[in-house]
Amino acid sequence: MKVLSLRFSRACRSYEEWAIPQRYCAERLKALEKIDGSLLDLGCGTGLLSDGLEGVVGVDIAIGMARVYKERFQKAVLGDAHDLPFKDKSFDFVISNFALHWTDLSRSIPEALRVCRGLFLCAIPVKGSLPELGFPFPEVEKVLGLLEGKTVVRSFFIEHVSIPFGGWDLVRFFHYTGSSFNPLSKGGIISRKGIESMIYKIDKPSFKVLFFSCEVRK
Repeated sequence: MKVLSLRFSRACRSYEEWAIPQRYCAERLKALEKIDGSLLDLGCGTGLLSDGLEGVVGVDIAIGMARVYKERFQKAVLGDAHDLPFKDKSFDFVISNFALHWTDLSRSIPEALRVCRGLFLCAIPVKGSLPELGFPFPEVEKVLGLLEGKTVVRSFFIEHVSIPFGGWDLVRFFHYTGSSFNPLSKGGIISRKGIESMIYKIDKPSFKVLFFSCEVRK
């Protein structure tokens, strides 16, 4: 997680310019429910998901992202999604956009539910996203399975979200959003040869994104 934190910290000033799919998904996610009450933005990054919301606290593992978020929204906490520094049922809402696929879902989703006393909303890229990369995106069934028995799912759907970049701009997209990390690659780093091979294989890059809203059982 240290390498991941460092990469996202380095991208904290370039993220918003390049994170076009992430911004689209943030707006799509917020439209699922009326969000009103205390709110935790889990894996907040620079705050795309928090824009327009009140009473929000951001938490992120990357110090650079947390600093940018604090500049914009005042309340930011440096923390790990696997072990959130909050008491049980601290928030009316927990929201997360393009963050939990970087985590061990068997730990991060239960933590999100632990600190939530109302609704948990999430947008997460799943298997079928950018198959040429070989990134271990989670299976839809695994994500939904972790909600069973603990929540009542109010809505969910899958959408293919295009990435409006190709060739070397696609490489820049991964670099400037901090997401050029693959835990299955040696050291998490893809070689230059691997990058060149990758960009010529990807014709129409897109994320397969699972959106859901669920109510935490009392």
